[in-house]
Amino acid sequence: MKVLRIVFTDQLSKNNPSLESLSAQDFILFYEPMDTFYEIDHHKQKIVFLISSLRNIIKNNTHKNIIHRKISKKNTLNLINYLKELISTEGFTKIIVSKPSDFQTKKDLMFFSQSNNIELEMLEDKKFISTDSDFIDWSSDKKTRIQEYYYRWLRKKYNIFMNDDNTPVGDKWNFDKDNRKGISQLKVAIPNRKKLKPNQITFDAMVDVEECFPKSPGNLENFNWATTHTEAEKLLDDFLDRYFENYGSFQDAINKDNVFMFHSLLSPYLNSGLLDPMLCIDKAQKKYHDSNGKIPVNSVEGFVRQILGWREFIKGVYWENMPQYKNLNYWSHKKKLKNSWYEGTTGIPPVDNAINESSEFAYTHHINRLMIISNVMNLSGIHPNEMYRWFMEMYIDSYDWVMVPNVYGMGSYADGGIFSTKPYICGSSYMLRMSNFKKGDWCDVVDGLYWRFVDKNIKFFASNPRLAIMTKSLEKMDKTRKKLIFNKAEDFIQNNTV
Repeated sequence: MKVLRIVFTDQLSKNNPSLESLSAQDFILFYEPMDTFYEIDHHKQKIVFLISSLRNIIKNNTHKNIIHRKISKKNTLNLINYLKELISTEGFTKIIVSKPSDFQTKKDLMFFSQSNNIELEMLEDKKFISTDSDFIDWSSDKKTRIQEYYYRWLRKKYNIFMNDDNTPVGDKWNFDKDNRKGISQLKVAIPNRKKLKPNQITFDAMVDVEECFPKSPGNLENFNWATTHTEAEKLLDDFLDRYFENYGSFQDAINKDNVFMFHSLLSPYLNSGLLDPMLCIDKAQKKYHDSNGKIPVNSVEGFVRQILGWREFIKGVYWENMPQYKNLNYWSHKKKLKNSWYEGTTGIPPVDNAINESSEFAYTHHINRLMIISNVMNLSGIHPNEMYRWFMEMYIDSYDWVMVPNVYGMGSYADGGIFSTKPYICGSSYMLRMSNFKKGDWCDVVDGLYWRFVDKNIKFFASNPRLAIMTKSLEKMDKTRKKLIFNKAEDFIQNNTV
């Protein structure tokens, strides 16, 4: 039996199961997904990050039978056609691979193996703490999918941030209410991020990306991402040493002058496999217990909840609802994005600032993504497929399993509430409260978009006990004010959508 083991750019875990029990005769295919990067115009920094990280791993791999499929303008074959070519020339009879992170690749591999009489062994992805069966076991008797309850279930099962008597540390499961300080409450300086020095592999990757993907969004001038396990683990330690103390309290704050704030910036490494999620949690717990009270419990719990709670939950929701998830459009939105959403010229300062951050760094934090960009896109009637493409294009940590639930679920409510109890929408008051943006004409635009959305979906809001108050507020609104802000909203939509 001649075996081909496949490693994708987001399967860089030290314990990648597809490389376990590797024999000297087996071949390893390290695959740089030229076809994927062309299907969606991923941010240049993301492509450099992934292929540089993969090439660094190849450099340190001593196995003799390595096939390295590099990005190149000459590479016109997609994954499946390339595998057909390999099977034909090399005579492989078995493929071993960790479960791909997107439904379509998994489907394609399964169909390919069946059609070509190739044995396929698909192993569980070790980038996660929970197993696929965990979500199935937990949800089997649940009518609804609520992240909080899966999070508690996982904490108990894996004994994470728990007391000896099986109660949560701090005597509460969730400290989210303590993690909502606005930027006006910040009284300490934000430490500067360490500047990383790219190695030659990364420089070469930059050259390749500029040649192959000149039209992809973003630039490489501010590339400052780790591309090895060692570098990523050092950044984890740096986060715990210099940012962790204030991480929780200002998790939701928006600072127009500092995109990174106290955020960990670890999601790219978790989602590619450069960092192990349990390592992050173990080190965070140790830091808390060793800090003599310096590290507040809300920072630790918030960090654990992002990794063990949301990340694991989103993965489960994705696989449970694919492939139909991408066809959902609860509000029947039809609008498309104009270039202003890439250029940062929509005219709403918080939106434009978040867009420019995304373009410059391939990153902006979760509140900018959810409550600023997604919110305004959704209020403007943008089709969820358009939103999905934009978010896939702009972020270094974007993957199908991440963005489908976050966009079609939380970001747009296009799924009608598979796991969200209400749409995540807001007007200008929330943006002002959480940020250091100044009140201006843009507030009327945002408020117009907000109340116009409520008006267009009045039956939905009136029928929800938690949201019905919004319909009453709309009824009481001054007619002159209502006409003014609605007109501004219409102008915004006309100028920024197709």
